[in-house]
Amino acid sequence: MLIRVFYSLIISSTLLVMIGCTTETSATKEMARTIMKEDQSNDIFIMESILYKKIETINEEQFSSVRTAPYGSITSSYEQNKTFQSGMASILPKGTQIYRSIEQPEYVYSDDGGAYTLYQSVPEG
Repeated sequence: MLIRVFYSLIISSTLLVMIGCTTETSATKEMARTIMKEDQSNDIFIMESILYKKIETINEEQFSSVRTAPYGSITSSYEQNKTFQSGMASILPKGTQIYRSIEQPEYVYSDDGGAYTLYQSVPEG
């Protein structure tokens, strides 16, 4: 059952990437720009055309209690007045590992060397 859920998640993520590559678009990038314009200290990142915003810092026990799957890593850092791209983060350093909740895929977690943070996807619109 877990394997079926995991494969479904991978297939749907792949399809979203293939379809979404043309739509990472201005809407997601514009939301990121607006959030950063409001407050440069916002902790956000874009992964696979989805914008995520920090909810809270959690401890290792909380992170371990959630079933997750690897989702990717941060590939670049945001610079003021630049355009947000997929893999780019405002706070998280390059190389930070990101994990997606299996049961609730709108939640992702960062693991920056044992420091864990919960993020939630920001709906478009």
